[in-house]
Amino acid sequence: MNDILDRLEQLKNDDMVPMHMPGAKRNMDICSMQNPYGIDITEIDGFDNFHNPAGIIKYGFERAAKLFGAKESLFLINGSSAGILSAICGATNRGDKIIVARNVHCSVVHAIYINQLRPLYVYPKIIDAYCGIYGAVNPDDIQKLFISNKEVSAVVITSPTYEGMISDIKKISDIVHKYGAILIVDEAHGAHFHFHQEFPASAVCCGADLVIQSIHKTLPALTQTALLHICSDNINVEKVKMYWNIYQTTSPSYILMASIDRCITIIEQDGSQLYARYIYRLLNLRNEIKKLHYIKLIDTDDISKIVLCIKNGKVFYNVIKDIYNIQLEMASLHYVIAMTSVCDTDEYYDRFLYALRNLDKKEVEMSNDLKDISNSDIVEAKIYTTIYDALNKAFCGECELVQLKDSIGRVACKNVCFYPPGINLINSGELITENIVKKIADGIINGLEVIGLEIDENFNNKLLKHKAEYENEIYKMNIKNIIDIDNNVKKKEEKSIKEINLEIYNEVHILCLK
Repeated sequence: MNDILDRLEQLKNDDMVPMHMPGAKRNMDICSMQNPYGIDITEIDGFDNFHNPAGIIKYGFERAAKLFGAKESLFLINGSSAGILSAICGATNRGDKIIVARNVHCSVVHAIYINQLRPLYVYPKIIDAYCGIYGAVNPDDIQKLFISNKEVSAVVITSPTYEGMISDIKKISDIVHKYGAILIVDEAHGAHFHFHQEFPASAVCCGADLVIQSIHKTLPALTQTALLHICSDNINVEKVKMYWNIYQTTSPSYILMASIDRCITIIEQDGSQLYARYIYRLLNLRNEIKKLHYIKLIDTDDISKIVLCIKNGKVFYNVIKDIYNIQLEMASLHYVIAMTSVCDTDEYYDRFLYALRNLDKKEVEMSNDLKDISNSDIVEAKIYTTIYDALNKAFCGECELVQLKDSIGRVACKNVCFYPPGINLINSGELITENIVKKIADGIINGLEVIGLEIDENFNNKLLKHKAEYENEIYKMNIKNIIDIDNNVKKKEEKSIKEINLEIYNEVHILCLK
């Protein structure tokens, strides 16, 4: 057989270093569970009811609230996405205005569609023009939107970002509450903040009304587990809980709920010791990475994120995986992310640092000629119609597929994003710009996964073949010089890229209004 379970068993035996989520990091010494088939149940006597908790599940909710400092906490077994949908729909009415950071997760856009909301975008600054990494949301920008727009019901921001950048939640919350609105913070990547002073303060303690955390991302819990924290009296709790019920399955996994509960137990009992050791090792790791000559460690507010700026993110990502058996979290055009957690082992960091030292060559350095000046600031989206209207027109057949080269100036009927991280390059209802088209093409040619496009199957196979041939040329070389592609390979690759780049604009299509 070769089903998913077989593949997972193979991965477990491949000795791959997991510098990625989930936060349990396959560390059986800290968190373990017997064969799940032996303990998988439904709502039987003595095990409470997820949608009407009165026993052990309710007690789990209360333990979570106490541990994280919330007024009330709810388990999420459909991930943070379900929490975001519940929070936004519970805090708004249909057709409301809502202030949204433009770098939010795609689940926020889904909530905007479901409740037919009218988003007002606030644009965080790019803090690194080489890599195109989003920084904090400026509280003054939110203030300006409130001044120029009446009856805004809620504000939604992502803090920390995927790359570990933090916004001033306390200052933003003061502004939001002054205007009588609700502050919702997507803190999916910050569930660990509360457990050591080296991390930023959690939004739960900084004035946010609703906070969503993916505990599976950075804590010892199974994938798909998360928490929705209710942090103030400013919201209609029953309405939020109604939507929470809607977006959770009526057949909740006791395995996932047990994972959340056990994660709480681990932190309650051993958190202080585990985090003290983790921070000590993490700071040492970061200090050693800073000594590298060509691989640049980007300063992040959340030190758990290792963000490395390099020339070609996807090539670096593949090389460190295929040669050094290290799986990173993600690759973008010019940077990669390695995720750490309290469950990391000494071996993980030793092997990661060994690989980085071997790959620290001039050829991986981001050079000035590759600096993308267009990343130095975010161009405001040109909104033609609402997300709801654009998607509905697509469902009603009022849209057509357009070649990428002809899409500039057209109105998108479908959201398009690189995944990960799932931040939309363009939302439905927005005008497609030349800059967006170039980013899409660059992402495709560099092997990033782009969601929301229509790509001809034959051309997609050609892309895969191109990627395999290119990697094969690299891997034929001495591993010691793995990144140093000789001139013949470079010339061959450049020619291939030019040919495929031209085809991208013809063979890749995007759904647009007629």
